[in-house]
Amino acid sequence: MKFSREQFEKLVARGIDAISERFLRELENVVIVVEDEPTDVQLKSLGIGDDEFLFGLYEGVSALEGGHYHRGMPDKITLFHLEIEDAAETEADLTEIVTDTVWHEIAHHLGLDEHEVRAAERRRDEACRRGGRGRLGV
Repeated sequence: MKFSREQFEKLVARGIDAISERFLRELENVVIVVEDEPTDVQLKSLGIGDDEFLFGLYEGVSALEGGHYHRGMPDKITLFHLEIEDAAETEADLTEIVTDTVWHEIAHHLGLDEHEVRAAERRRDEACRRGGRGRLGV
């Protein structure tokens, strides 16, 4: 299954729309972009090996570190089209990975480190299983 850049960007837009408004309000001075794949420098700086995927990357100053007051270059969330597409078996998988990746990177912008993001994802998924709020509104 291959998606054009335009089709993939539409999935990203839907992923953004699935995020709770309370989180979207925090995205001041943040751009969300799509690239085909991460650079070697990005992979190396994160310690990502050849057998691992990097679906998204947040680069900037988190809200906890004063990101709301930073008025220089915008922070950047990058989603990696080919990495996500390679990991997805179905269109539903692709949509879920895109949406989860958008949420994950926004959480980094809000100041959560990787451990905290993973814990928040577990709580979000558990709330969904219990019939709570929508997956990305927790």
